Amino acid sequence: MEGAVPTFSFIVLSYQSGHYLRGCLESLFALEGSDYEVILADNGSSDGAPQAAVRDFPDLRFVDNGANLGYAGGNNAAAKTARGQWLCFINPDVLVHGHWLDAMRAAISAFPDTHIFTSLQIDPADPSRLDGAGDGMTVFGFPFRMGYGQPRPRDLMVSEVFSPCGAAFVIERRLFEALNGFDERFFLYCEDADLGYRARLTGERTLLIPEAVVEHIGSATLGARSDVALYHGYRNRIWLYVKNTPSAVIALTIVPHIVFSLSMALKDVWKGRGSVVVRALRDAFEGMGAVMRDRQYVQTTRTLSAGALLRQLTWNPRVILRRGLDLRRPK
Repeated sequence: MEGAVPTFSFIVLSYQSGHYLRGCLESLFALEGSDYEVILADNGSSDGAPQAAVRDFPDLRFVDNGANLGYAGGNNAAAKTARGQWLCFINPDVLVHGHWLDAMRAAISAFPDTHIFTSLQIDPADPSRLDGAGDGMTVFGFPFRMGYGQPRPRDLMVSEVFSPCGAAFVIERRLFEALNGFDERFFLYCEDADLGYRARLTGERTLLIPEAVVEHIGSATLGARSDVALYHGYRNRIWLYVKNTPSAVIALTIVPHIVFSLSMALKDVWKGRGSVVVRALRDAFEGMGAVMRDRQYVQTTRTLSAGALLRQLTWNPRVILRRGLDLRRPK
């Protein structure tokens, strides 16, 4: 993997990832071919796992971020060191199946006008169930991981999804740099949806490649409903919606967006998480000035019409409530 400039740069960002990290790296170095490099970036872990990885994987390129920069900042820092044409962002709690890179190579060749591809994620505890099949966006502006916990379909085809899931996806470096990477203000959660949303507004699309299979443990470091996850989820969903949604779409969706936001907040308050919810909502509005400045840039540079965006959102209540699949046939 050394020498020639690689086609693919795998970027794994660790933070207290423990034993998950070794399995992830082993799966990457087992992939066929010599056209890729593996970069491990660490956000200031104290568990010794990154140092062990550097010792045990001599071909690994290591980026020490020195502190917890979040998913967005940590991956941005690593991406600046990447040499490949395609950036492959892989979470440390992901195991990449052996044909994953072959499937992505084939997809890139078959769809030369597409510059973002996302993986089919399965549950390692039950491979007959999905962990995710790309991300959808509800009509009221909430991103969701499609297919989470649902039975794995047998007949999945290459499909268009709203945005990639940050656990395992590929983006051409040229596009990533044109979008200025992940929004570091998000820190973690929704930054993948934000990247995909911004790409879509400029006329790009994301394709789900069902042959590119990974096993994703999910929330292995922070926990799915930890205070950190809850806080950033509430705050960042508001920023995601305000920053990226065209005014005409906001006019049609603001009421259901507020209703669903408040219903979720009341549910978490009832569960004793009120202080986290209040802090997240307060910080969301305190940071709105910078978000509005970003919004001005996003909206003045977008090429996708409001009507076209509305057709790409998920409207079906049953799909939304079940985290079902809203897959579109590529044109």
